[in-house]
Amino acid sequence: MSQPTEQRPPQVTLASSIIMFASVIVLLTAFERVSTLGSLETQQSIRDVLAESPFSSLGLDLEGATQLLRIGALVAAAGACATAILGWYVRKPDRSARLGLSIFAVPVFVSGLSIGGLAGSFVAAGTAMLWLAPGREWFATGRWTPPTPPAEVEKKKGTALSPRTPPGAALHERAAGRGLPGSPGAASPWQHHQLHARPAAMVAAFVITVVMAGGLLTLSLLWIAIAGLSPEFLRSVLEQQPNMFDDGLTFDQVRDTVIAFASAFVVWCVVALVLAGFAMARRDWARRGLMIVAAFSAGGCLFFVLDAPFVILPAMAAVATVVCLRRVEVRRWFSLEPH
Repeated sequence: MSQPTEQRPPQVTLASSIIMFASVIVLLTAFERVSTLGSLETQQSIRDVLAESPFSSLGLDLEGATQLLRIGALVAAAGACATAILGWYVRKPDRSARLGLSIFAVPVFVSGLSIGGLAGSFVAAGTAMLWLAPGREWFATGRWTPPTPPAEVEKKKGTALSPRTPPGAALHERAAGRGLPGSPGAASPWQHHQLHARPAAMVAAFVITVVMAGGLLTLSLLWIAIAGLSPEFLRSVLEQQPNMFDDGLTFDQVRDTVIAFASAFVVWCVVALVLAGFAMARRDWARRGLMIVAAFSAGGCLFFVLDAPFVILPAMAAVATVVCLRRVEVRRWFSLEPH
C-alpha cells in the first residue's frame, strides 16, 4: 500500500496550470474587447442586439450598454489577474489562496461570459478540481496518499489465483484480498477505499468534458436559436465577415450552413457528455469512446488553429482529457471489477 507523501498531487498541478493559462486568456480577451468597443462594427452590433427581444425591453441605450460591457470586461480582467496569481500560490499548499481563488473565480466566470469565450469556465473548473480528492486531503493536512502501485495489485491477484496454492489457502487469501470481514489479513477500509475510490484524474477528465462540451453545446443551441428566430441579427453579425459571401453564397445558404454546423456540434457535444457520464459510472467502453471523441476534437481544433488561434484552448482541454483517461490509476480503476 502506498504511504502518505508531502509531494504535490499531480491533479493540483494540472488544475493550477489550467487556472493560470485560462486566466491569461481571459485577461487578453478582456483587453481586446475594451479596445474594440468604440469601433463602428461593435457599436452597430450592440444596436442590433438592443433592437432584438428580450434586450429591447431592458430600456438600455447604446451608451449604457457599451458602458456595461466595458465594466464587465474590466471586472473580468481584474479577476483574471487575481486568479492567475492565486493559481500559482495554491501549489504551496495555501488554503487561503484556494479560498481566495474560489471567490475570484465566480466574477471571472460570470463576467467572462459577457466578453465571449470559455476561458472563464476553465478557471472555474480548475478551481473546483482543487476541492476534490486528493487535493482536498493535501490542503487539509499537507499530505496525501497516492494510489496503490499496479505492481502490488497484480502481486495480490497473482497470489490469490496461483495454481500452487492449496484450495483452502487460496480461499483464505481470496477472502483477505477482497477484504471480507473477520478474515485474517483482510484489507482495511482505507485500503479498500484506495483500490476502489474514483481516481481524481477521472474526475478531472469529467469536469473538463462537462465544461468544454457543455459550453460548446450552449453556444451551438444559441446559434441555432439566433438563425431560426432572429435572422436579422444573424445577418448583421455575418455582414462583419464579408468574405463569407465572396463565393456568391446567399444569406439563406449561409444561414442553413450555420444551422447545419451548429446541429452537428450539438450531437457531438451530447455524445461526449453521455460518454463522460457513463465513464464516471465505471464503464470502460465509455472511457475508450470518450478518448476517441477527445482525440478527434483536438485534431479538429489544431486543423483550424491558423485561422482561429483561440481554438488552442479547447485543443489543450481535449489533450488533457485523453492524458487523464490514460493514466495508470484510471485504467486500473476500470479493470478492478468485471463489467
